[in-house]
Amino acid sequence: MALRVANNVMTNRLLADLRASYARMAQTQDQISSGKRIGAPSDDPLGAARARLRRGDLEGLDRHRDGANTAASWLDAGETALARVNDQLQRARELALQASNGTLSPTDRRRIADEIDQLAESAKDVLSIKVGDTYIFSGTATTTPPYGNGTGDAYQGDAGQVVRDVGPGVSVQLNAQVPTVPSATAPLTGRAILGDGAGADGRVLDTLRTLAAHLRSGTAADTAALGTTDLQALDANLRAVTDARSVVGATQNRVETAIGRLDDLEATGKTVLSDIEDTDLAKALSDLSMQQTAYQAALRAGAQIIQPSLMDFLR
Repeated sequence: MALRVANNVMTNRLLADLRASYARMAQTQDQISSGKRIGAPSDDPLGAARARLRRGDLEGLDRHRDGANTAASWLDAGETALARVNDQLQRARELALQASNGTLSPTDRRRIADEIDQLAESAKDVLSIKVGDTYIFSGTATTTPPYGNGTGDAYQGDAGQVVRDVGPGVSVQLNAQVPTVPSATAPLTGRAILGDGAGADGRVLDTLRTLAAHLRSGTAADTAALGTTDLQALDANLRAVTDARSVVGATQNRVETAIGRLDDLEATGKTVLSDIEDTDLAKALSDLSMQQTAYQAALRAGAQIIQPSLMDFLR
């Protein structure tokens, strides 16, 4: 028995196919104009899930980059501060040599002592440097200046280790262990370089205060100390500052390497994300051309197949 297909069935089927073909063309056109192959999760559920994971990875890299940039700023500021302390110690050494020849008057020695005291105060000011709202020479007490007004030479911070994440699974101690006077190691803080004003620790503040006291005293023993023990103490602190700068430089290199690695990971992640969700324009244009051809052919075929019926003339 032959199956009779009514005109309205053919018409409805033709219109449904035309609507589906038109929808495919519209979707392809949208992919071309937006540059994105996936506009909604329904376009490619698996691809959308993969793209979401890759965007999460890129957001994680952004957080690590923030940490790395903060670390770089911290270390740059630390290197600048240590360079200034080095200059102050060099100036103190020049003054000590000048005063050690024993030909200066008491007034001249007092003037030099006053300058030495100012160098000590300046060193405390230098190590009270901040990066943003953070004091970088106070250990983990980053909201407290290492040396405050009205507290003399007493160190106000702590010896905590400041660590920052600078990449996936990579962390760096910003105040790395440095050699200190007389012969120990400690995290790079104000105390490690300048001392804490508590007794004779041989560090910068103690050395400068002792030097100023010897200048003001003027006794034969104190004058002799200017060219011997005082110079030796200054040289020891200069070596300690130089060693600290070397440690900071090595840490800077590590952070720069971490930033370069983050750049590489970000570039790779963006390439993978682009491969997942961006439109392949050559393929999309080819698909659109074929879809348009198929749509026009369907229109022509439909016009030939669906002929006017007797009812069309009777209306």
